[in-house]
Amino acid sequence: MEFIQSFGEYLIANPAAMIAVSLYQGLWSMLGVWFAARNDHKIWFVVIALSNTMGIIEIIYLAKKTTFFKNFNING
Repeated sequence: MEFIQSFGEYLIANPAAMIAVSLYQGLWSMLGVWFAARNDHKIWFVVIALSNTMGIIEIIYLAKKTTFFKNFNING
Protein backbone atom coordinates (compact mmCIF):
# COMPACT_ATOMS: atom_id res chain seq x y z
CA MET A 1 0.00 0.00 0.00
CA GLU A 2 2.90 2.32 0.73
CA PHE A 3 4.22 1.87 -2.81
CA ILE A 4 0.88 2.92 -4.29
CA GLN A 5 0.77 6.03 -2.12
CA SER A 6 4.35 7.01 -2.95
CA PHE A 7 3.73 6.37 -6.67
CA GLY A 8 0.63 8.56 -6.51
CA GLU A 9 2.61 11.32 -4.82
CA TYR A 10 5.32 10.98 -7.49
CA LEU A 11 2.75 11.37 -10.27
CA ILE A 12 1.23 14.42 -8.61
CA ALA A 13 4.67 16.01 -8.22
CA ASN A 14 5.69 15.18 -11.81
CA PRO A 15 3.00 16.04 -14.36
CA ALA A 16 5.13 14.72 -17.25
CA ALA A 17 5.16 11.26 -15.64
CA MET A 18 1.39 11.40 -15.21
CA ILE A 19 0.98 12.30 -18.88
CA ALA A 20 3.31 9.44 -19.91
CA VAL A 21 1.37 6.90 -17.81
CA SER A 22 -1.93 8.18 -19.21
CA LEU A 23 -0.68 7.93 -22.79
CA TYR A 24 0.60 4.40 -22.15
CA GLN A 25 -2.74 3.29 -20.72
CA GLY A 26 -4.70 5.07 -23.45
CA LEU A 27 -2.65 3.46 -26.22
CA TRP A 28 -3.26 -0.08 -24.96
CA SER A 29 -6.93 0.62 -24.31
CA MET A 30 -7.48 1.99 -27.80
CA LEU A 31 -5.64 -0.93 -29.42
CA GLY A 32 -7.58 -3.48 -27.38
CA VAL A 33 -10.96 -1.89 -28.07
CA TRP A 34 -10.14 -1.44 -31.76
CA PHE A 35 -9.18 -5.08 -32.30
CA ALA A 36 -12.07 -6.39 -30.17
CA ALA A 37 -14.58 -4.38 -32.20
CA ARG A 38 -12.99 -5.27 -35.51
CA ASN A 39 -12.95 -8.99 -34.67
CA ASP A 40 -16.52 -8.94 -33.27
CA HIS A 41 -15.39 -10.04 -29.79
CA LYS A 42 -18.25 -8.41 -27.88
CA ILE A 43 -17.38 -9.64 -24.38
CA TRP A 44 -13.75 -8.52 -24.73
CA PHE A 45 -14.96 -5.18 -26.08
CA VAL A 46 -17.11 -4.57 -22.98
CA VAL A 47 -14.41 -5.75 -20.54
CA ILE A 48 -11.73 -3.57 -22.12
CA ALA A 49 -13.99 -0.55 -22.52
CA LEU A 50 -15.10 -0.63 -18.88
CA SER A 51 -11.81 -1.53 -17.20
CA ASN A 52 -8.87 0.59 -16.16
CA THR A 53 -5.95 -1.78 -15.62
CA MET A 54 -2.91 0.06 -17.02
CA GLY A 55 -3.06 -1.97 -20.22
CA ILE A 56 -2.78 -5.46 -18.70
CA ILE A 57 -6.14 -6.78 -19.96
CA GLU A 58 -5.57 -5.12 -23.32
CA ILE A 59 -2.14 -6.70 -23.73
CA ILE A 60 -3.54 -10.14 -22.79
CA TYR A 61 -6.33 -9.75 -25.34
CA LEU A 62 -3.97 -8.60 -28.09
CA ALA A 63 -1.58 -11.48 -27.37
CA LYS A 64 -4.20 -14.24 -27.13
CA LYS A 65 -6.99 -13.26 -29.53
CA THR A 66 -5.33 -11.29 -32.37
CA THR A 67 -2.26 -11.44 -34.58
CA PHE A 68 -0.99 -8.11 -33.22
CA PHE A 69 2.13 -9.69 -31.67
CA LYS A 70 2.54 -12.45 -34.28
CA ASN A 71 5.67 -10.98 -35.88
CA PHE A 72 6.86 -9.13 -32.78
CA ASN A 73 10.54 -9.86 -32.11
CA ILE A 74 12.28 -8.34 -29.08
CA ASN A 75 15.75 -9.48 -30.17
CA GLY A 76 15.74 -7.42 -33.36
